[in-house]
Amino acid sequence: MRVKIELYATLRDRYGKTVEVECDGTLKGAFTAAAEKLGKDFLNEIFDERGSFRDDRIILVNGRNIKDEMIEKLDEGVKIAVFPPVAGG
Repeated sequence: MRVKIELYATLRDRYGKTVEVECDGTLKGAFTAAAEKLGKDFLNEIFDERGSFRDDRIILVNGRNIKDEMIEKLDEGVKIAVFPPVAGG
């Protein structure tokens, strides 16, 4: 299954704007497939040391925050957006 991952702010600066990947249909699988293209350090941007999604990231699947509803299975062509913490003034 093919999905698109969009990166924002500092993640975009480091890894680029988007990456499209073939994955197993899970959110974790999509990020693991992206790390094969972007480098293994990318996984540290998404997962904490326990392998859970980092609390300081906003991850949206087709505009729905994964913190609001557990999204385990992905549909073909979904868009995943990842936002790192942002500071400003």
